Amino acid sequence: MKIFVVYIDDQFSKSIAYTFDLILSVLSLEYEILSYSEFASRRVENKDILISYGHKGVGYFGDNRIHIYQSEFFGDNYMKPESMPKLPLKRYKDIPIIYEGNGDLSEFVVRNGNVIETNIDIIASSFFMLSRYEEYLVDERDQYDRFPASASVAYKEGFLTRPIVNEYIELLWEWIDGFNLGFKRKRLWGDKDFVACLTHDIDFAKKWNREGIYSEIRHWGSIALKKHKPVSAIRRMKKALNLMIRRIDPYWNYKEIIELEKRYGFSSSFYFFGGGDFFWGVKAKYSVKDKKIADLIHEIKDSGCEVGLHGSFNSYNDLEMLQSEKESLEKIVGEIYSIRQHYLRFDVKKTYAIYEKLGIKCDVTLGYAQHEGFRAGICLPYHPYSLDEDRPYNVIEIPLTVMDCTLGDPIYRNLDTEESLSSIESLLAQVKKYNGCIVILFHNTYLDVLGHSEYMSIYKQCLEWVMENNGVCMSPKQSVEDFVN
Repeated sequence: MKIFVVYIDDQFSKSIAYTFDLILSVLSLEYEILSYSEFASRRVENKDILISYGHKGVGYFGDNRIHIYQSEFFGDNYMKPESMPKLPLKRYKDIPIIYEGNGDLSEFVVRNGNVIETNIDIIASSFFMLSRYEEYLVDERDQYDRFPASASVAYKEGFLTRPIVNEYIELLWEWIDGFNLGFKRKRLWGDKDFVACLTHDIDFAKKWNREGIYSEIRHWGSIALKKHKPVSAIRRMKKALNLMIRRIDPYWNYKEIIELEKRYGFSSSFYFFGGGDFFWGVKAKYSVKDKKIADLIHEIKDSGCEVGLHGSFNSYNDLEMLQSEKESLEKIVGEIYSIRQHYLRFDVKKTYAIYEKLGIKCDVTLGYAQHEGFRAGICLPYHPYSLDEDRPYNVIEIPLTVMDCTLGDPIYRNLDTEESLSSIESLLAQVKKYNGCIVILFHNTYLDVLGHSEYMSIYKQCLEWVMENNGVCMSPKQSVEDFVN
């Protein structure tokens, strides 16, 4: 049994084949993707399935056939503003249809015997999300030069917290499985239902330095004077002074984080700066050349965790800067596999190309600071696509799904503890449903005993949820290796 995919549009063959390849590889089915002319010489057995994609059918009426009518996305207006989805989107069984095919059908999905026709263009719709097509065409950026969640179609249409590409994949599987030919899917993670990549960005390695102490004192004043809570300020001051006296740095909590994760049998990744600017020209708060930091990095790696590169604030579109940072960290830890950009600054037109040139294999940046969710519409590792060069990048993206400060920071979502935990568990449930992979970011500074004790509680409950729901936590490197194999 085999799936034959036939596309009629040769002009956009690379984009179409890329999308079909991703979808069918996730379904783990035997398949072959062909142009209309290539298909003419193929023999189709009675238990094979033909999936055709085009404005018109291919003229083949075999035993089992699915025809996806092509929308106008791949056409004369491609890469022009006119090609953007028309809002509000239509829906099929509550599934948003980003692009609608042009078939003359009475319903979105019509079945006559063993022939299924649909106007749900899952190929254009999936490609739109995976390629981050809208980020090429929409100029809106926030104060940090980031494409904001609020500018995305997913946010505007209310499906940002749903992995819509995975939903399209399941829709195609529903049609394939409906022929009752015996096609079987392989579980993507063995006996586990899903994977969680636990990640930690090290923006500040320690708190008790001169600037950190001054910052803490200013915080006491802010609580007392701006928030008019003098009693709370005194409590915070006593707690901080107690930690200082006992020489306990609330940010130097790496051992506690690792030991907590190991209690559940999990491991994680820690992302360190290699140098460069930290924020608007201010130098990084630590140096990997510092022996204490270098020893810490070795200890983390020796514990079984992954150490990755945290690209500095201005490195996301600067090849020479990122190269210098990568080389500095690699002198300490060896070859770098994965990376996350500071402040989630990312340019889909530039950053992946820089990664390719530097040999960086995996990115875990592609999420929104403004709102949790699935920026690329998928909860699995995948190769992003270059619209400029019309090819997949030789880089794997595992999109960031949720970040601690997105949930709790007043400038973003400003959720309380219960709401934050509920949001994370809802996202975990989505990923479990689709046998997927979620990337979770908790900074060491959000797991400190002084200022964010509630987030350590949230983190523990997340680990428990993963364990109790037949998931596993591993590093991005390990998850890619397991997914590919």
